[in-house]
Amino acid sequence: MDDSQLPTPHNNFFHYAFSQVSAVRGLIETHLSEEIVRVLDLKTLVLQKGSFVDPQLRESYSDLLYSVQTAMQSDGSRSVLVYVLLEHKSQPDQMTPFQLLRYMVRIWEQRWRNGEDLAPVIPMVIYHGENAWSAPRTLEELIPAPDVLQKYGIRFTFPLLDLGRIPDETLATDPFLQSMLRLLKYAKRKELFDQLEPILQLLLDGGEPEFREEQLKTILVYILATSQSIPMEKLRMTVQKIFPTQIEPGSLADQLIQKGREKGIVEGREEGRQEGREEGEIRLIQALQEILGVPVSDEVSLKKLSLEQLRSVTTELRSKIQQRPS
Repeated sequence: MDDSQLPTPHNNFFHYAFSQVSAVRGLIETHLSEEIVRVLDLKTLVLQKGSFVDPQLRESYSDLLYSVQTAMQSDGSRSVLVYVLLEHKSQPDQMTPFQLLRYMVRIWEQRWRNGEDLAPVIPMVIYHGENAWSAPRTLEELIPAPDVLQKYGIRFTFPLLDLGRIPDETLATDPFLQSMLRLLKYAKRKELFDQLEPILQLLLDGGEPEFREEQLKTILVYILATSQSIPMEKLRMTVQKIFPTQIEPGSLADQLIQKGREKGIVEGREEGRQEGREEGEIRLIQALQEILGVPVSDEVSLKKLSLEQLRSVTTELRSKIQQRPS
């Protein structure tokens, strides 16, 4: 992970943490229902290469896809391939069900083109915002219609890991997964400094020794890019306490802490937040246009609009959806 990845720190950290098969296995065992876990043979869990995200959205969305075989059933039924689709959100996104449906359709389209049977897809969302999740989790909530019409719609929901509402001790049993989820949970909160030492200790206990410097670097990049609550000197002292041999002058950790003192990271934060709000409105506009079946505006033209103008377009599109005859 290099400095060029800092503009999307949540996506980069999410990809790093959940590209580890053992971490995702622990995630499934801990946060999916027992009846689902029972039918999966988690020894067959494999990370699928590639992305089902539109190229122009690649820096805003961050999908990870795993495949897993079902376990042998007592009735002798054959094994079936299942996909587990992971997505993360740092704030509630009302278009999440629609976004996940687009991913799922692309997965099925690819299998159909390859002459393969369609396969079940379990979409799973990891949410690490400060406030409780308040956005829809079903398409019915996005597409208002009389009950008599709902049976003709697409029905699915997704398991939601609202990290802020899950006690730390039940986030995971695996130390590495626990450290990753806890860092996502506290990254933008003032409690991060109090949590940093136990997070690093978990990494020390559960991380792979040969990758420890890389893991520490990844965590430091994420903290420096997202948190304003930890003074650099306190960060240095905490890291040195847990990883005394990793913070030698000139080491990767030392270089990252030095970079944290530079103005670029600090001064760029507010600008980054503004850009993030505008990009969110652009994604929403394009998704609403797809629902309406009208031409989808290109990102270049939408970026010429102010945030206020983008929100005005969003309001107009939502109104058109609500006014459509049922």
